[in-house]
Order: sequence, then C-alpha cells, then structure tokens
Amino acid sequence: MTAGASAMATGTAVADTAAETVIVKPGARFVPRATSVLNAGDTGFLTAREGDDRLRWTDYASGTETVLPDRLPKAPEYDPEAVRPRGDWPTGFGHGSDTVAVYAESPSPHVTLRQGAGGGPVTSIAIPEGRTYVGTYGTTVVTRTGTESTVAGLHLLRTANGEVEDQRLEGLPEGWNLSVSDGDARSVVIRGISWEGTTMAQGWWLVDLASGTLQALDEHASDVTLGTDTLLQVGSYAAELFDREDLSAEPRSFDLRRYEHDTTFRMLGNSLVGVAPVSTGNNEYRGDNLVRISDDGRTTGDLLAVAHPDLARTPDGSLLVAGAETRTAEGPLDWGYYRFTEAADGTVKRTRVADIEDMPARPAGIALGSGILTTADDSRLFQPATYIGAYRSTWLKTSGRPDEVRTTVDGLTSGRDADCGWGGDEPYCVTLLASGDGLHGRREGTERGQTMLFRNGAEDWGPQLTTGLMTPRLVDLSGRFGVVNEASGAGQKVVEFQGSTDSGKVLETRSQTVAALWGNMLWSNLPGSPTVASKTLTTGAAGASFTTPNQCVPTELQAVGRWVHWLCRDGGWVKGAGVYDRQTGRFVTAPDDDTLLADGYFVTHEEGGGLTLFDLHNGLPAGGTYADLPQRTLVDAADLGRSTVRRSGWTVDRFGGHVAYTGDDRRVRIVPTGVPAPALTVIDTEAPGGSLDLRASAPHWQGSWWLSKPAASWQLTLRNTASGAAVRTLSGGEARGLVTASWDGRTAAGAYAPNGAYTWTLTAAPADGVGAALTTSGTVELTGGAAVARDFVGNDGFGDLLAFTSAGTADWRAGTGTGTGRVEDKVSATGWTGDDTVTAAVPFEDINGDRCNDVLVRTKAGELRAYKPACGAAFKPSTPYTRIGAGWNMFDALTSPGDMTGDGHADLLGRTPEGDLYFYRGRGNGLFEPRVKIGYSWHGYLLAGMGDLDGDGNGDLLARDRSGLVWRYPSTGNGTLGTRVQVGYGWTMYDTMVGSGDLNGDGRADLLARDASGVLWSYRGDGKGALAARVKVGGSWQMYQHLF
Repeated sequence: MTAGASAMATGTAVADTAAETVIVKPGARFVPRATSVLNAGDTGFLTAREGDDRLRWTDYASGTETVLPDRLPKAPEYDPEAVRPRGDWPTGFGHGSDTVAVYAESPSPHVTLRQGAGGGPVTSIAIPEGRTYVGTYGTTVVTRTGTESTVAGLHLLRTANGEVEDQRLEGLPEGWNLSVSDGDARSVVIRGISWEGTTMAQGWWLVDLASGTLQALDEHASDVTLGTDTLLQVGSYAAELFDREDLSAEPRSFDLRRYEHDTTFRMLGNSLVGVAPVSTGNNEYRGDNLVRISDDGRTTGDLLAVAHPDLARTPDGSLLVAGAETRTAEGPLDWGYYRFTEAADGTVKRTRVADIEDMPARPAGIALGSGILTTADDSRLFQPATYIGAYRSTWLKTSGRPDEVRTTVDGLTSGRDADCGWGGDEPYCVTLLASGDGLHGRREGTERGQTMLFRNGAEDWGPQLTTGLMTPRLVDLSGRFGVVNEASGAGQKVVEFQGSTDSGKVLETRSQTVAALWGNMLWSNLPGSPTVASKTLTTGAAGASFTTPNQCVPTELQAVGRWVHWLCRDGGWVKGAGVYDRQTGRFVTAPDDDTLLADGYFVTHEEGGGLTLFDLHNGLPAGGTYADLPQRTLVDAADLGRSTVRRSGWTVDRFGGHVAYTGDDRRVRIVPTGVPAPALTVIDTEAPGGSLDLRASAPHWQGSWWLSKPAASWQLTLRNTASGAAVRTLSGGEARGLVTASWDGRTAAGAYAPNGAYTWTLTAAPADGVGAALTTSGTVELTGGAAVARDFVGNDGFGDLLAFTSAGTADWRAGTGTGTGRVEDKVSATGWTGDDTVTAAVPFEDINGDRCNDVLVRTKAGELRAYKPACGAAFKPSTPYTRIGAGWNMFDALTSPGDMTGDGHADLLGRTPEGDLYFYRGRGNGLFEPRVKIGYSWHGYLLAGMGDLDGDGNGDLLARDRSGLVWRYPSTGNGTLGTRVQVGYGWTMYDTMVGSGDLNGDGRADLLARDASGVLWSYRGDGKGALAARVKVGGSWQMYQHLF
C-alpha cells in the first residue's frame, strides 16, 4: 500500500540514445535439459525438449534435425528439484514407425499423420464426436469414450482404401481407468485400474492392432513393455520375458532383488538393461548409470555413465537413451542421444546420434558493479538442501557497447534471502550487492558464522569477518566497507572487510538505523529522526546532512556520488520518497516504488510494471517533483519477466554503469542507460603517508584507491620531493573500481631509492571517456634505502656535519631539512685521541653495501682508514674499519667532490703542501685506483668537495683562494676538473668550508662555512652552480677543532 501515486512516465522523455541491449550468454544448468522421445521410428525419432516449443525429427544415420512446422501449445517445463516435469508434457505423436501424428482441436478434432521429416503422404483422421484422442501406434489411432478415470470403451481407427475403419475393443472392463502403457506399430499394452473403496483391481492386456484381439496378461505385474519379438513383464523383484507371438511358452526369468522398485527395465536385443530413477536422496539430480543385467540379477557392465530413465525402443529393437558417457562431479554433462544396438554375438554398439544443448542456468540473483556482472544461478552443482548452484562473473566492456569480455564460474551459492518474498514461480532468490571493486556480497551472506564477500573470478571465499550478530544481514556494501544488520532489528555493525580471511574489523556497533555507503562515506540517521547525516569512516569527520522535506523518518537510504535517495515507510504506507543533491542542497521527490540509485540516475519498478529510468545528471528540476525529471521506460513489464525483486531480478551498476535484468528466457540483459556518468573520482583511499623502512621484513609501501567508475589505465609516479626526480613509475591497464599499487622502495633500475621524502601522484583515465583524467597525490617517507650524500643520522635524506673537538669528541650534527639549512641535533662519541687522533676526515659513500654512508679517516700517523658506521650510530673509534694504507700525511687536504667519472662511485682528491692535486678513482668498496695528478699550484686554496653543484650529474669542487675569491671547478666526468667559474668573493673570514649535501630539503648541494669568530653560515646551492646569500645558522662553533 502506498499513500502517494506510482511513477508514470509523464516528465520530459530521456533521449533514447543508448546502445542496443546486450544479452549475456548464460551458463549451463547443472541438471541437463529435460527431453522426451515422443516417437522412435524406423529412420529417425521425434523429440520435445524443455524450454522449446518446437518438434524435432532426428535422422539416425546422419543426426540431422528437422524442425516440424507444428508447434507445441507451450514450451515444456521441468522441475530439477522435484525431478519431474512441471505440468503435462506432450504425448500422442505416434509410436513405432516414421509416422508422426499431430492432434489438433481446430477446426474439429482430428489427427494428421505424416512422415517424420516430411515429404511423404499426409493423412487426416477425424476424431468421432464423443471420443477423446489417446494416441497413434504405427498408423492406428486409438480413441476412447468416457472419461480418463472411467473409460467406457477404447476404439481403433485405421485407414484402408481411403476409408476410416472404426473398431471397438471388446473384452475390456467398462468404467475402469484404461491407459496405453506401451505400444508400437503392431501391438499396444493396456493397463486397467479400478478402485472399490481402498481396494485396487488391476488388469493388463496385449492388443493386436491388426485384428483388435486381446490377450490377458498377469494382473500382478507392475510394468509391461514390448520388445521387437518379446514382452517383458516386471513384477515384485522379478521379471519374466515372454515370446510375443506365443505368450503360453515358458518365459525367461530375471532376479531383480538387487534393484529399486521403480527402476526402468527394457530389453535390448536378448539382454535386459536397467537404469535407476533420478534420486534426490543422495543429491543426484541428473540420472544413474545404464547397466546390463544377467538373468540372476547381476550387473554385467555399464552401457552409459549417466542416463535418463526414459528408454525408448526403436522398431529394430535398439534403444534410444538421453545421457552422457562421462560423469562429472561439477559442471555440465556432455548430454546427448545415444542409440544402443545388440549384435548377434551379444556385443552392444553405442552410437551418439545427436547432441542435446545445455539448458540455460536460471539466475536467482544478479549484481552489477564497475562493469562486472555477478549471477547466482543453478550451474556447476545442484544440491538444493545446501547449494543451488554457483556464482558466475562476466566482465563487460566499460566503454561503448557493454559486450562480454570474459566469464568465469566461481564459488558455490546456496539458500534464499529474506527480502525475496515467497510469491511467484521462482524457486530460488538471492539478493546480491556489488562492492564495485571486484567483490560481491549477498543479504544472507553468512558461511560458518562469518559474514563474507566473494571475489569475482575466484572459487574461494573472499574477505570475511565475525560480527557477533545472531543473524547478520548485509544491507549495503561499497568497496571495503559494509553495513550489517541483525535480522531481529536489535543491532547494527559498520564493518571493514580486509584480506581473504577473518581479518576484517567492526568499526562501529550501534542501534539499528537506516544506513547507506558510498566509498568511505557513511550516511545514516538517528533512530526516529528525519535528519540524515554523513561522516567519513576513515577519519570520523562529520560531513553533509539534510532533513527530509516532509519531516518523515527514512526507512531506506541509498547513496551514490552527489545523490542520496531516501524512502519513508510507516507500516505498509509510504510517507514520502525523494533524492537529495548534496552538491546543491536541493531535493526532488521520487516514486513510491522499489528504487535503485545510480550515479546520475535512478530506476524504479512499479508492481506489475517494468523498469523506469529517471535522469539526474543535468541536475534537479525547479519544481522539485519527479514528474519533471527526464524519464523513459527502460524495460517493459513483459520483458522483465517473473523475477522482479531488486538485486535478484534486476539491478543497476551504480559505479558508472548500466542496468541489468533477467527475463523468463533465463538470460540476463544489459541495458545501456544513455546517461553519462560523472567524472572519475576517488571515493576512498588507503595510502599510508607515514614511512617506508626498507630494513623491515618484506618492506613495501602500498596504496589503494577506490574509484567511482572504471579507469582505462592508471599510472603512479613516485618523485623525490627534494629533487623532483621521478625514481619509479608504476602503471596498469584497466582498473574496475580499485587501483592498488605497491612500491618496494627501489628505482626502475632495481636499485634502492635514496632516503628522504617522496611524493606519489596517481593519474587514471576514465574508461568511458567521460570527464577529465583523475589526479591525486600524497607523500611517503623512505628510510633504509640508499644513503643520500652526507646523510649519516636520521636516514632522512638531509646532509649532516661531522665535527671533532680537540678533546677527541666526534659529533654528528644532523641537518634539519629546513629552509635555513641548520644543523642541530647531535650524536656524539668520544675517544678520538692518541693513535686514533683524527687529522682529516672525509664523509664518504656506502662502501660495504649496508646502505649506510661511511667515513674516510686519516690518523696522526698518516694511516687512511675506511670506517663503516651503522646508520644513525655515533662515530666511535671502535667502529669497524678497513685499513686503506699508510703515508697519507703527504696531503694537507683531503676531500671528496663525489663521483667525478660517472661510474656511480665516489672519488677522492688529495692536495700536497707543494700544491699538487691528485685524483683517486673510487672502486666502490673503500679502495682506490692508483692516483693520478690532475693539477698543480693549488697551495693557498681552501677546498670543499661539493657533490653535484651545477646539476650535470658529476661531482664538483669549490675552492677559495688567498684573496677571498671563491671558484667552482666543475668535473668533466673523466676524473679531471674543467674551467673554473667564480661564484663568490670576500670569503677571507672563513677558516673552514664544508660541502654538506642537501641541508634544506630542495635536493641540491649546499655549503657550510665557519668564520674566525665561530659563526656558522649556510649557503644554499641553486642546482646550477651558484650559491644563494648566506644565512647565519649558529654561533660558538669554534669549540670544534675540525669540521668535515
């Protein structure tokens, strides 16, 4: 009952520009298509098949099928669970010859006799008034008088010389239920039953069709069938085989105590064969094996692995059987018609005559998210007490016409969901929800006490969690978040699904209220309140809210993009429904019917009607009523079929997609809406902005971005924040609802990326081509990677200063990364005295592969050592070192400009008191190639190895002469220095200059200089070879004897 009017297409029509509807190829039902052999003739046979109103004649020799011009009144139906036809199946089309009989009521009751595949003579026999057609055997038509349960008489109609002879069968009891149980062109077997109270009387008769004479058979038989020359009479646990021409002759006996009472037995030549009925007790709904039986009842061999118990005999004594040669535990069988013939030596020949096409699986539920169709149908396995079938995933094209791309058969599905109702003819109903990122859930999605999702394309369970609710029901789902209600209405859980095990978590436990999810945005109202509010689940931050215009309390919410749909129901009455535009804050009413909201439109289903689409993408009408919205009938009522429960019989793709529905032909149809989806956006993000420590176990940084609609491709670029250099670009193709990228902290070449801050930028192109490309960014701090030049403490990518006091204390003074270039916090160690007294030190590269920079130290004895401190550790005399060599007191200055040859290894310069400058090419392991003299007259210069000062990738040298001029000597890349360039003057006040690496976080080499009064100054490098104006960064630095 509704208090308002139902939707009628009275508003502006939506232009029907949508592409043609796509019919999705169905899966095959686990239970094969039901068939019936209506007539087995001399050269072929006539069949009726489930779901098909055509009559087909199949030729034995070629397997060629001919469709007869006559049609059945309706397509036959079959109930797989009850293992029986649904309603009456067709009969009376002839037996035992190529003559096909077709009965018709109009213009008057008559039977038309024609050759099976056509082309032969056609005879029409009128059914006399007061008669009922029973069947045709050969060319003899059998009719009856009286009713089916109280037959007054049976008549044979034969044609001779253009006339119809009418013969009443004499000797049959009147008032009995008389039926023909078997027959061919020569004889029929009649069974008669009569009830007197609770007492049943029975009789069997064999009728010769040529003469109309009767022979009585054993009244205690349970079944009587004809062979070519035999008559098989089955009784209680035994059977007797008679000579059809001499029933008085001694019969052949069979012991049937090993077989079920309703096993079907037939003679195949001289052999008895049997097939047990389809048994639901052992969950076998497809048939049993066809076996050969000896006289003493033993099974002497299988003739067919799976056989339908409908065994049809041909005039030559062969048997026609529907079945399969191989039984499979799951999935469809290779079902077909087989002809069995026994040779004179007793061998049996099996011939596959014709294929039987699979029966389409019946969809019990559908979901559509980001162009992935999920179908719950009766394929793969059918054990209705536990499993009704399986989930099937179909990927559709996300641009243009939504054609199929690929299909998988996934995990098993079971049950019937609570919101499906119990009316109609649909035996099963599953309400499905699509997460939009390749997962799906169902309302009754509980397995072994856990609420779970299933992954499209996978057979295993997907993410799952324990809610603690007695009867949990999944009521909404978007990406990783879900809302789960207690069936009794007592409580509600807002949850996050994670991983593929019970690793999800409950984010919120609260009293049950209406709630809706879009990405990480949760919309809900307080119980009993007309106000609906939103919040971000990842941060808890409150968002937009609104109050329903008529102050009604919502009992249903849906949220997609900028739209929120609500419906207020009080008992059986709808008090109001509408859509809120959170972008403009405006409202529009909505129909009272079942509704599903998508991104830019909503679809309604009116009881007894089809599906109507309402277009929102251009905004809401000024009048605020749905009648003014552009709208059109998307699916007619006749096309929608019997399954009208939303998310079971029809659904929408709220992630930028189309509409799907199931028809009575068991096919799912995808209907393009013609409504463009909004621009691609991120609706949820899980991209940690903390740090990536490459020294951790299996280190990686992973970001996940949930999308509002599919992307055609994506790219994630990681740039060093300081330098702006891209160190790694990750990319991928199509992304349906989710982009996940993982960075292992390495460069594209596989090397460790330098420590420091990184900026990630994700770009994604919309698959539908609508709207601009998506761009979003964030940051991550990398530690434990390749050591940045002169970064010894903090693993932060900033240069540090090494300072020694005269008392032998070594301090690391850590760069702060601030714009001023300060060095502050210190990590200290003592003991650099005696033999360990330091006369020169060169902060150097990582020489032992531990991703920590190392230090070259010259002792007072002239020994050069390569110390290998741990990252961030104090610099102690006990720090492990390698002796490089003695005699290094020959130099009055040692410094490292960095890599001067382009081989990736730091190099060393040494100057003698005479002014000779020597180059030592580093091997990367703390050892050097033999020295090479590269200059002279360098005495009087204060030297500072700078690293790459001008941005050409080669290490440079800074030198101040006696007059205070400062010169940059660029490296040539081959171990020599190029033409000098003046970069400063008036620097005579400095007693120390140190190339300190990047101090301010801009990725460029900087300089520290100490003046004679102990003030420390910072010079910021511009990356082009020049230095910015100095900034004072400290005083009292004269406490240090040496700065390196």
